[in-house]
Amino acid sequence: MPPAAPLTTALADRQLNKLNTLSIGLQGLLTAESFQDSLIQLMEREIPEFGIQFWSAPSVTRREGGTSEDQTPLSPRDAVLAYVFQKRTALYLESIPSEVRDASPLLSPGAKSVHAIPVQSEKEFLGILVVEATESLEFTEGDEVFFGLLAQQIHSVLKNRLVFNEAKAFAIDLQSVVQEKSIELRRAHEHIVDQQKDLQKENKALKTLIEAENRGQDFIGESPATKEVLSMVDKVAPTLATVLILGESGTGKELIAKRIHQRSSRAKSPYVTVNCAALQESLLESELFGHEKGSFTGAVQTKIGLCEVADGGTLFLDEIGEMTPQIQTKMLRFLQEGEFYRVGGKKPIRVNVRIVSATNRDLAEEVKSGRFREDLYYRLNTIALKVPPLRSRKEDIASLCDYFIKNSRFGGASHVKRIDPRVMTVFENYSWPGNIRELQNTIERLKILADGPEIKLEDIPQGMRAPKDFKNTGDSAIGTPLEEVEKGHILRTLAYHQGNKTKTAGVLGITIKTLYNKLHRYDSPASPSDP
Repeated sequence: MPPAAPLTTALADRQLNKLNTLSIGLQGLLTAESFQDSLIQLMEREIPEFGIQFWSAPSVTRREGGTSEDQTPLSPRDAVLAYVFQKRTALYLESIPSEVRDASPLLSPGAKSVHAIPVQSEKEFLGILVVEATESLEFTEGDEVFFGLLAQQIHSVLKNRLVFNEAKAFAIDLQSVVQEKSIELRRAHEHIVDQQKDLQKENKALKTLIEAENRGQDFIGESPATKEVLSMVDKVAPTLATVLILGESGTGKELIAKRIHQRSSRAKSPYVTVNCAALQESLLESELFGHEKGSFTGAVQTKIGLCEVADGGTLFLDEIGEMTPQIQTKMLRFLQEGEFYRVGGKKPIRVNVRIVSATNRDLAEEVKSGRFREDLYYRLNTIALKVPPLRSRKEDIASLCDYFIKNSRFGGASHVKRIDPRVMTVFENYSWPGNIRELQNTIERLKILADGPEIKLEDIPQGMRAPKDFKNTGDSAIGTPLEEVEKGHILRTLAYHQGNKTKTAGVLGITIKTLYNKLHRYDSPASPSDP
């Protein structure tokens, strides 16, 4: 065959038009279910004068390797495919011997010449286009160029088809993933909705329990001293005034604070309690005012302070006398301005909070000694409520005992139903240095240890029946400064528990730290290693 001429001269107008028609037809094969069958049908329709075969790369590879069960091993009869596959170049056979043609399953019976063209790029082999001419038709120079261009177009369509199929497979996989994730999200949403319903039910139940608990733990008593305090509470509660509750440990100051909140216009808003003695200075500041993320080591996220949590409601500051001077200064500014800064924060936060505070210290004396800010004291002391100790309202002991017998803070039913009158007499003559908290702890302990349905005289401790280290200070305390009364109670309680500071602090309802601070002020020896 002579050297190829330029396309404009080698291809006739008829071939150019035919190539354009085939190009359009090939584009329609992008989405065909069977590319090979559709390609052959297109060729037979547009160029019926030639016999056309297309061998895809996988089928050529199987025949060449002889590994497919449905293909016979390569033989000399398949040398055309083998040559093009191995050399990656076109093969033109102008005249095929009849014995070869008749023996080869690749060639048609009437084939005279064959042109096998690789469908490939520099990097990729996709198949072989085999074109046969019969006895009545010969390949021309234009035919060689025509089928070479056709092979390039087939390669382009095959390449696009591969990309299309990959994209289609990816889209199917993506759709499957999206469907799976949608199902997961729907299930997660349903789970969240179910959880929300459960939480709403739980919150409703807890709210009911809390309301019942709050109603049940109201300040109990009918003595004149108790009635006087409760009357004062009912007058103060509806106002916005700050309230300072004074009284010994265990007298029920927190119950008074809660009653003030419940009988105020803020009853449905938050009621937040902070024990100022339970935390170190830095922790107390963060607990009260919150902190910004990164403001100190360990501040991995922003924290909302309890002052902010209590917005619209009541903030109860228990043991406020234990505040350090630095926290006192910040609390004073908060009371004056109604705003505060989080630790590490630069933006002021304004809240509407009613402050109720409590202490077992004599804050007036603390002010005189310079341990408590005078201006903060007057800010807190708009209304002062003094809660009497239990020894000053012994008429309430019977009703308190009855309540503690019927209601256990440890849960569950108790076999104890009543108290021996002789025990009640002992209780009424006991000074109760730990006040109501000590009475409650005593009843709870006796309910557990008593053998029968009644607490008997032999069930109570010998020291309570004949307390050598205690005396009834009900009348003798009159005219004695509160700090001296407190000091006497603490020291007597410590002696009663044989110097065990853990038990003493528990009975008095204060922390070990607070007990050590008080003993230090009393110049009483207190080693941290003591029990």
